[in-house]
Amino acid sequence: MSTAEALTLTEAGYVLNRSPTSLNKAVDKGVIRARQRRVGRSVQRLLGPAEMRYLLVANRLEKDLTPTGRRRLYEAIRQLSADAHRVTLGEIELDLGRVDQDLKKRLDRLRALHRLVESDDERPDPLIKGTSIPVHMVAALARAQSVDEIIEDFPSLGREQVEAAIDYAKAYPKRGRPYPARSLKRALADLADLGADLRLSVATLFEKRRGAEMLTRRHPERAVALLNAIASRLR
Repeated sequence: MSTAEALTLTEAGYVLNRSPTSLNKAVDKGVIRARQRRVGRSVQRLLGPAEMRYLLVANRLEKDLTPTGRRRLYEAIRQLSADAHRVTLGEIELDLGRVDQDLKKRLDRLRALHRLVESDDERPDPLIKGTSIPVHMVAALARAQSVDEIIEDFPSLGREQVEAAIDYAKAYPKRGRPYPARSLKRALADLADLGADLRLSVATLFEKRRGAEMLTRRHPERAVALLNAIASRLR
């Protein structure tokens, strides 16, 4: 992680396996410092290399450090150059070599996610590279389905692509209304299993399953056709 590199709280949360909320609290309480970047009308908080290194070390030594010790450790790490891997606290010297190696691996994983995703300013949601499948749509399914079940629903995707989509959504959460946690295929199967009242309109069926799969948002006419087919089979 170069000295100029900084991560948003959601990126840092993914790398450190901590929630952005906990990182926000750490900044608010003065445990760590954050840079600020204006994005439109909002201001983003950014964590630099020193903060990332400190949080990894402090997490491992949490039970062994007093609040004063944590503050001293943070200030000592802030004074280190990027290529220095030892920090001294009085008579104690800590080797940050393994911490830095771990941090590098996690950052490399974050960068690798970008190579598996396609995004641009004209597209509201990034796509899994080489497909027309939205990243966040696949990631949303992980709330209710296993990776194997997702692959079953999207046979054109490999395990690496599905896992990358799930991780990408952790680092870059979807804004606005979330995607459903069930695929269109499974939502329609659920409707069939429910033996839904055929007197209900297709629109009501959509409402009962939140559009079955947000009507895929891209092909609502296909969802309508599928629901009509289910209704005809249940007659």
